[in-house]
Amino acid sequence: MPNVFLIGRPGCGKSIVYKLLAEQLRSRGYRGELMRVDDFPILKRIFEQDVEQKRHRRFPGGGMKITDDKIWDDLSMALNEQALKLQSPNRLLFIEFSRDSYARAFRHFSPDVMRDSVILYIDAPFDLCWERNARRAREEKGLDAHLVSREEMELTYLHDDHEELKKYVKMSMFMVRNDSDDLKGLQAELGKVVDKLSGWLKLSS
Repeated sequence: MPNVFLIGRPGCGKSIVYKLLAEQLRSRGYRGELMRVDDFPILKRIFEQDVEQKRHRRFPGGGMKITDDKIWDDLSMALNEQALKLQSPNRLLFIEFSRDSYARAFRHFSPDVMRDSVILYIDAPFDLCWERNARRAREEKGLDAHLVSREEMELTYLHDDHEELKKYVKMSMFMVRNDSDDLKGLQAELGKVVDKLSGWLKLSS
C-alpha cells in the first residue's frame, strides 16, 4: 500500500489537504482505513522529558525552539518507525511533517515506507502560514493547535529545499498552492494526486 507524505511549512494547510484528499478518495470508492500521523507528538514527548532544557528552550511569547540539531534526525527516525508499524494492505497512511531540509529528513525513511509512495508539497506564502498558525493556536484545541513562534518560523521555516528534493528522493512528487480560502480551487489541484492514488488503489476515475 502506498503512503502519502504531506510536507510544507507549519500553517500551509496539511490538515485541510488531508481532509479534502480523504473526501475525494472516498468518493472514488476507497473503503480502506485512512490514517494520518505526524511527528509533533514525538517532539512534545522530547520537550516534556527535557526538563533541564538541554535540547530546547521556550520562547517568552509561547512556542519552543529546538537547540539540539540532532532532534530533527531523531524525529524522522521515530516517525519512520511509527510508519513501518502502521503499514497495512487495507490502510492508506498520510505522513505529515515540516522541515527546512526535506532531503535530510527523507534519508531516515526506509524503502518499505517510501516504495510506491507520493510526496505532496503544500505551498503557501510565509506570512500567510504564520497568520494561520497563530490563529489556529488561539482558536482551536488539540495537538494540531500548537503554536510555532514567529521567531522559530523565521529561523527554521522561512526557506526549505523542496525544489531540490527530486534529486534525492525517487518518489512521485506533486506541489499544490494553498494561498486562499478557495477550497474548490484546492480540490481541483488535488485531483491529480487523487488520480495517481486511484490508479495504485484500483479505484474508479
